[in-house]
Formats: sequence, C-alpha cells, structure tokens
Amino acid sequence: MQVKDIMYTNVACLKPTTTFLEAAELFLKHKISGAPVVDDAGKLVGVISEKDLFRAMYPSYKSFYTNPTPYVNKEEEMEESAKSVKDKLIEEIMIKRVVTATPETSILKIGGLMVATGIHRVPVVENGKVIGMVSRGTIYRAVLQASFPQLRS
Repeated sequence: MQVKDIMYTNVACLKPTTTFLEAAELFLKHKISGAPVVDDAGKLVGVISEKDLFRAMYPSYKSFYTNPTPYVNKEEEMEESAKSVKDKLIEEIMIKRVVTATPETSILKIGGLMVATGIHRVPVVENGKVIGMVSRGTIYRAVLQASFPQLRS
C-alpha cells in the first residue's frame, strides 16, 4: 500500500511568519496537532506541532539549569513566561529537518521512519509542494487492517 492510498489532502499549511498564537488558534479550531510550514512559493520549509508549541512555553534546559529558582518557586513567573511566547514566530520554533514522503512511498517505509524518529505526521510532497499529510494513526490503522482483515470495522 502506498501513501497516496491513505493520505489526507485537506492540509492546513502555515507560513514561517505565523505567530505562536495564530498557530495555536489554528490547531484548536481545526482540532489538529501539527502542520507543514511553507514559504511564499509553497515550498516546504518545516513542520510545527503542538509539542513544539508546548515546548516553546517552557524554559530551555540551559535556562532551567542556569537559574531554576523562577521555574520552581514562582508559578506566576512561569505563567508570564508561558504567555510571553504569543508573538514568537513559528520559524523560531518549527522543526526544519523534515521527513517527507511522496505519494508512491510505501506506508510500511514511512511507518518505520515514524517509529525510528518519533514523529507523528509526515508531509506528502510532490515537486517540492505539500499535497497531503499522513499521520501515524492513519498508517497504523491501514497496516493493521491490511495485515489482519478480521480487524476491519
């Protein structure tokens, strides 16, 4: 089975200049957990996930270890720090090394890459443009149903 057989094509793409708050609003409104990031020409330049947004709200390990006091003792400071990311551009927090698939890529290959890298979604790209997405859950269900027909609902 190939990615084109299971990918979804209604993909919300973001620009690198999208703010943290705009990305968070899109995720909540559309009940999605990630999106490709494309430049003005539509070329894939990264991926942003709710995990990346969540991580941006917290201090880096270096910041925490350098001065843990504000993060441990003062909840109000942590809340203010979390709120301060609202205007941060997603190009600052997105993942730039992106695993991609083509429509002809085997779902077993992409599933294996997802397991090996810990990613949950992969943009499907053709001629440098995002034409779809495939998620770990979609691949998981397709592989199980193909391998074990008794599991079909």
